[in-house]
Amino acid sequence: MLVAVAIVVFPAGMALASYPPANPVRALPATVERGAAFNVTVNFTAPADNFSSISLTDFAPDSWNVTVDGAWCQPTATVKLTGNMTEHSWYMTPYANGTNFTVLYKVTVPCGAELVNYTFGDGFLAYYVGNGTTHIFENITGDFNVTVVPPAICSTPSFDFYAAFGGQNPENQTLQLWSSTPCLLNWTLDDNADYMGHDWLSENRTSGNCTNVHSSVAVSVNTSGMPVGDYTANITIEAPDANNSPRIVPVSLHIRMAGTLKGQVDLKRKKDAGDPTWETPLVVRFFDNATGSEADWSPKNITTDAYGNFTIEDIAVGTYDIGVKNWTSLSKMAYGKNFTAGNVTAIDFGLLAEGDTDNDDQVKIADFSRALNSYGAMPGDANWNEKYDFDRSGKVDLADFSLVLNNYGDKGDIYNYLP
Repeated sequence: MLVAVAIVVFPAGMALASYPPANPVRALPATVERGAAFNVTVNFTAPADNFSSISLTDFAPDSWNVTVDGAWCQPTATVKLTGNMTEHSWYMTPYANGTNFTVLYKVTVPCGAELVNYTFGDGFLAYYVGNGTTHIFENITGDFNVTVVPPAICSTPSFDFYAAFGGQNPENQTLQLWSSTPCLLNWTLDDNADYMGHDWLSENRTSGNCTNVHSSVAVSVNTSGMPVGDYTANITIEAPDANNSPRIVPVSLHIRMAGTLKGQVDLKRKKDAGDPTWETPLVVRFFDNATGSEADWSPKNITTDAYGNFTIEDIAVGTYDIGVKNWTSLSKMAYGKNFTAGNVTAIDFGLLAEGDTDNDDQVKIADFSRALNSYGAMPGDANWNEKYDFDRSGKVDLADFSLVLNNYGDKGDIYNYLP
């Protein structure tokens, strides 16, 4: 393996020690996958005023694809690329002492790269200081090596099938397979599904190949002769050239005499979906669509995941008006939703409006007053109450007041259903 090395010849009589160093330091990832693109950064700092005529030269491994763009750098640089050699320059402006510079360029590992350690060349920084009278060269320090590893085999993470006892098989689902980079991976798969000698899980093909473009496999379930219950199996994916083989995909089968609700709510939270503050307790009520009376097995208490999703099983066959509420929100209803044995009914309830401090499903002057009395409060304060922190930010602030004001005078959908 050949690595380009720069040989720097210092001009005779050049001053080297009059100023502090600019300290160019390269940062590299420890490992990179075949076919992956990654960033190389070099940071340095102007050591004196009139820091000018600056040029940073660096060397990536031979035959690796290099991309440069001056706009990726701070300040914006003039760039030149010659084979695996990059040059980033700043010519026109003298910079002040303490100015920070970041060079960034991108490198892509060939799919045919050996699984070994690669070395970046001895890059260097050249510049003038002292009103252009002192020319200095510094070698880049920091990271010099990266280790190439295979790409990963990626897939649909898991499957859930729902079926009615003695009824039709659930619809097929699709297993997506792909490589974490554009490099080709060959794969095979198998599963271990078994119920008393009955292989209830099957795939329409068990071998193939993929790049970062998805490859599809149809996954089907045969529930013939299986009683009510929950069943689990694993699909095992083998990809010899992947760094995470074998990959396990769990499969669950639920055979029911009743229906299942897969619900979703949107929430007013300070942080984005995926944050734990989205994990919210809900009360879910089921009302007969014809009579408006609440089912004797209702309500159901459930907690959403960090994306506002929840699942409720064993819902008696029928058609319902369904309401959801958390303890600081107004309720939302979905009307005329039909549930059949073994099937999933998916419902997006939308955004739950906030501002209810006493769980009476309306926003009124008392809710505003309670929030006002806790303005500025945080956990541990005497006037803190988590029920007034509507956006779960950890503080009762202006955002919480805005939610009360925006929904002032409103009532939830369930309000008129209950005594």
